[in-house]
Amino acid sequence: MQQSAEVRDAMLRFYNRLSASDVASFDQLVSQDPATLVIGTAPGEWVTERDQMRFGFETEGVRIQAGDPAGYEEGSMGWVVDQPMFFFPDGSAMKTRLTAVLHREDGTWKLVHMHVSVGVPDDEVVELQKRWSSAS
Repeated sequence: MQQSAEVRDAMLRFYNRLSASDVASFDQLVSQDPATLVIGTAPGEWVTERDQMRFGFETEGVRIQAGDPAGYEEGSMGWVVDQPMFFFPDGSAMKTRLTAVLHREDGTWKLVHMHVSVGVPDDEVVELQKRWSSAS
């Protein structure tokens, strides 16, 4: 394993293009492999459909501001860890933790997996999950 500026830069391009609502760049940044998966912070946010993944690119006002991403690679696989801020159209923001896996396809690093979470103390998570499960 080695640190990789290329993988880090690929993730920064993903952030920048999503933040610019550049829908045309989606296929250049996200793998078309059927195993591609995005896991978000909301309960049930387990996204395997490309149209749903593309939603962030299509939504005006959604932005991602990098924290201090670190990229790594081994062969054709790369991964990134970061603590970016997500900004939403209503002006709200959310500090997150992100891990992403990228795969080199035809010389280009493409996202195949992203998992975004929010740090919440364990005792609060238990209560929140109880509330969420009773609401459904």
